[in-house]
Amino acid sequence: MARRNVFAAGAALVAALSVSGFVTGAHAQETADLRVWFMQDSVSDKAAAWLSSEFAAENPGSTLTVEVQPWTDIVSRLLTSLASKSETPDIVEIGNTKSTTFASVGALADLTDMYDQLGGDSLIPSFVTAGTVDGKIYAYPLYAGTSVVFYRKDLFEKAGIKVPATLDELVAAAATVEAANPDGTEGFKGIYFPVVDTHGLESWLFSHDANYARQVDGKWVSGLTEPGAHAALEQLQKLWTNSSLGALDARETATHPWVPYNNGEVAIFSFRAFAQQNISDELKAVTGTMALPPVEAGGQSHQFLGGSNVAIAANSSHQELAKKALTLIMSKEFMTQLAQDGGWVPGNTTFADAIPDGLVPAQLQQQIAQTSGLTPAAKNWAIVEGNNLPIDLYTGVAKGENIDDVTARIGAGIEKVLNTD
Repeated sequence: MARRNVFAAGAALVAALSVSGFVTGAHAQETADLRVWFMQDSVSDKAAAWLSSEFAAENPGSTLTVEVQPWTDIVSRLLTSLASKSETPDIVEIGNTKSTTFASVGALADLTDMYDQLGGDSLIPSFVTAGTVDGKIYAYPLYAGTSVVFYRKDLFEKAGIKVPATLDELVAAAATVEAANPDGTEGFKGIYFPVVDTHGLESWLFSHDANYARQVDGKWVSGLTEPGAHAALEQLQKLWTNSSLGALDARETATHPWVPYNNGEVAIFSFRAFAQQNISDELKAVTGTMALPPVEAGGQSHQFLGGSNVAIAANSSHQELAKKALTLIMSKEFMTQLAQDGGWVPGNTTFADAIPDGLVPAQLQQQIAQTSGLTPAAKNWAIVEGNNLPIDLYTGVAKGENIDDVTARIGAGIEKVLNTD
């Protein structure tokens, strides 16, 4: 699809959502058959069975059915289903970056008064922000997948490198280990660093207290020309220029970063925590993990978290029963099962210690979640991503283009999309 057609389709989506007639559901019935949409691979069969059983036990005469949805075309299916009082599920899982879009157009019920009941300040802050519009909370954190930095401890030691304490030190470590090439590997590079992993790269912006855009006097203004954004992009460009393998790799290759790592082609890669299970047995003993370092030693980094929120459909006719089901979803029992069975950081980070320990400790994942950042909470952000503007930004920087020229061009495109009604 051509770029302008993607923009048109995205704009039409938001427009359709805005006029679809979403209204708050009627008074809860005494009993009902609730439908819950969870996404494929989000919730284990065991956790889903517990939720259905526990809900039925606590609400005699009512049932809860979990319907697993594929991620493909989920936005279109949510648009169609949430707009219909007869077809809507009662509770839905929504990707965290899409939550603002659906909340902004009235598709989700106002759940502000449940904040303390569902976890309060222990909830993943960036996900709460994504589900908040005009001070009201419409979606709560369900789970998150953290990203971490994997590195070869043995190669670092041979090259005389200490664990990086700042982003500048990470950039320097990649260059130093490449120059040393301790194992004499042909074509060896410091880090595997593809531009299509935009969420990993966004963490560099967030850690510099920068973002793609900010809201100023009711308008979205590009944040890419701010000093923090420029500093982050300079660091990324230095990595791509001097120390990186696979900067322009296709997505199909980039989603398997452990392959060049296992082959000894690189000493460092950054990816979601589940990558630990794909690291070869030979290398597991010499692999270290860490959060993306902060800008200043002793400070905090702010990493993007993939994952989902959970919400009640505004058109559900069973609002009170749905709130009871949501309380179970956010309970210790369900949150713990998400952590144990899927390795996810639960939306309530109090229960993150249930994540099975491996190369990536549960405590590290909990820390990353509590200080995470997120893309702009704008209703049109999904269109920005659909138009590939973040990928275009990093591709230009990776190719060595002038950073000011790239940020001016991409920033203008982001402003246009975010400020379109």
